[in-house]
Amino acid sequence: MVSLPDYGAFVELEDGIEGLVHISELAERHIELPEQIVQVNDDIFVRVIDIDLERRRISLSLKQASEGITGSDEEHFDPALYGMAATYDEAGGYVYPDGFDPATGEWLPGHETAQAEWERQYAEAHARWELHKSQVEEQRKADAEAGVTADAATGGQSYASPAPEAAGTLATDEALQALRDKLTGA
Repeated sequence: MVSLPDYGAFVELEDGIEGLVHISELAERHIELPEQIVQVNDDIFVRVIDIDLERRRISLSLKQASEGITGSDEEHFDPALYGMAATYDEAGGYVYPDGFDPATGEWLPGHETAQAEWERQYAEAHARWELHKSQVEEQRKADAEAGVTADAATGGQSYASPAPEAAGTLATDEALQALRDKLTGA
């Protein structure tokens, strides 16, 4: 979190690339100021909802990043959503790392280096997931303390209003396009 104008919060996604979480995308409940939810220098998980190359804007959502996050259900953990590289074939099937036998679920001898690197990346992704679950739990507690359910906060529907001209910064057009390609898997 790098700055908190009245209309939302600017988040640094990568060095020199910032996006805006509009105030309507910060919480399920109605809030008057971004400081009711986040503070400058907070590390938060957001969902990229739009990258507008022409207007050089990145739209983010804190509340959409919380959708589908449940308690401690390990079945819902997808390491690719938390920074671990994943490769898929043309049919959309997961391509296992070289040296891993999917039939046995074990690593083949001689692939200890690949196994150690995969396990390191998996552990980092899992730690991010745990932090994200904590963030979601804190948001839910704050909503409960405010006496608001998700449907009551939004009237059962999603809404957004246009943000004033952003004061955030973006890197070069090439860096913005590279981020878009990275997020879309292009």
